[in-house]
Amino acid sequence: MLVRTIYLLVAGYLLLLLPSHAVAQAGANAAPTTCGVDIEHQKTDAVEAACLREFGKLASREGDLLTLRLENGASKAYRDEGKACETDDAARCISHRLAAYHPEARVYSIVIGYYEGSAAELLSGRTGNVLRLSGTPYFSPDGSKFIVIDNDYAYGGPNDLSVGSNVNGSLSLEWEHATEQGELREWRLARWIDNDHIALRVFPADTGQKCPDNNCDAMLVRFGNGWAIRRLPARPQ
Repeated sequence: MLVRTIYLLVAGYLLLLLPSHAVAQAGANAAPTTCGVDIEHQKTDAVEAACLREFGKLASREGDLLTLRLENGASKAYRDEGKACETDDAARCISHRLAAYHPEARVYSIVIGYYEGSAAELLSGRTGNVLRLSGTPYFSPDGSKFIVIDNDYAYGGPNDLSVGSNVNGSLSLEWEHATEQGELREWRLARWIDNDHIALRVFPADTGQKCPDNNCDAMLVRFGNGWAIRRLPARPQ
């Protein structure tokens, strides 16, 4: 099966370590599995298990069914098609893994895996509003904005960068940047400076996000209802 795992990185609010015996089994240098914090290089099954322990009654899984509770007492269910994935039924193969809950935004992040490629879905815990994304969402500290980074030029969407808003539980994209086919690049969030300025790192594709010429800094700046990418001067050698 060729399911590719998206790793969702969030600007850390929740931290839950695996039990000490599990960490020891993983090796002394292994990073603990966490929910909603930097989970790069970790498997989504392990991340979801950490999230389920963290959230208690807010989230649960029974077999192929993931259930997330909303603040109004309702719930949203996601059903996997595990047998289809096991039998290489590409048309029906789908999995859902809870990867994070953003407390300031009051939004769940769910990783959706397909036979080839993957996506993410945001679910508002306040309203049940959902928004499907092709890349990885990163929320601003106050939860009102999020940037979406899509570095999957094989199975991803047409846009490598997007910015969205979360207003009263209504999730929407307000700006999208089309992938430039002539010069494929990979992006990484450096930090949110404020809700109008986002510091980024940008790398040539397929370089392992390495910066050969020290010219990999960029800024996403808001202008009115839109955003613009600004490349920054190269760092001194």
